[in-house]
Amino acid sequence: MRVSIVMAVYNAERYINECIQSIKEQTFPHFEVVIVNDGSTDRTSEILSSIDDSRFRIVDNNHDYIASLNKGLNLATGEYIANQIV
Repeated sequence: MRVSIVMAVYNAERYINECIQSIKEQTFPHFEVVIVNDGSTDRTSEILSSIDDSRFRIVDNNHDYIASLNKGLNLATGEYIANQIV
């Protein structure tokens, strides 16, 4: 994998669909997306579980933003890492 996009998200239901769609529309094909659900209490978990794209990896973490980012970074396999803030 060339690029890993790492996102820690918390209660992001308002923006997560648009963010996911934007990533999917990229023309560069060699990427993965690691999304760490940082203990969301809104519909974020439901939205993330509906993603049907093998380039997206969804993991859960307790509500701790820095720990969630570190978890995502540890799971990333790309040569380059981009951090997406939602």
